[in-house]
Amino acid sequence: MSRRESVVYGVNAALAVARHRPEAIRRVLYHQGRRVIVGPLLKATAEHRRPYREVPAEDLERVAKTMHHEGVVVITDPLPLAPLSALVANRPERALYIALDSVQNPHNLGAIIRSAAWFGAAGVIFAAPPRQSGLSAAALRIAQGGAEIVPCCGVSDMPGALMVLKGAGVRIVGADQNGTPGVLRRPVCIVMGAEGDGLSDGVRAIVDDCVAIPGSGAVESLNVAVAAGILLSQAGSPGAPGSAGPAR
Repeated sequence: MSRRESVVYGVNAALAVARHRPEAIRRVLYHQGRRVIVGPLLKATAEHRRPYREVPAEDLERVAKTMHHEGVVVITDPLPLAPLSALVANRPERALYIALDSVQNPHNLGAIIRSAAWFGAAGVIFAAPPRQSGLSAAALRIAQGGAEIVPCCGVSDMPGALMVLKGAGVRIVGADQNGTPGVLRRPVCIVMGAEGDGLSDGVRAIVDDCVAIPGSGAVESLNVAVAAGILLSQAGSPGAPGSAGPAR
């Protein structure tokens, strides 16, 4: 497969490509049992004169390189990353950002992007590989289409990127179990540290505050994606309250 192509698998992630980037679809492979549910994807693919084909499950596993393809694989143009300058230039008055300071697990990255989409974040900023997991196919599946909605930005200098946001009037708040509980008022950028190591020294030196999530203390810490969801919830949604559908 060409380096200029990306793999997207999983029903919700694939349908999100059809909704938001149908022109990026190169080809679609799907299992017979998924034909109805991926109907909108097949329609968008046909409208853009791209091929789609029904294949056995083992072919999907070979292309996706995983058993967790959910019966559909889309070969697409790579998802474009948003430049930091665009995130700043298009900043809503009550913007909510989340920055990931070297989060390594692609499942954590995907789960955080999904939560960011739910809470109306204006952008997810992460350290560019190899310091951090990038937008892999696994991360895109876990994001459940969120990466097609929330602008994602990869940066080589996380402290520098946070200083740009700070200069634009965004409060920088680091997640740290040694911090204190506090109110996350927008505009704000929540910074999550790496699994195990937490916030890097360079980031810790420039945050405006460190916030903790109160708990029983029965375990050492929360998973970074769980903690990110809680803090995004505390920052609230800028729009009307929604009602979550069934978990998948």
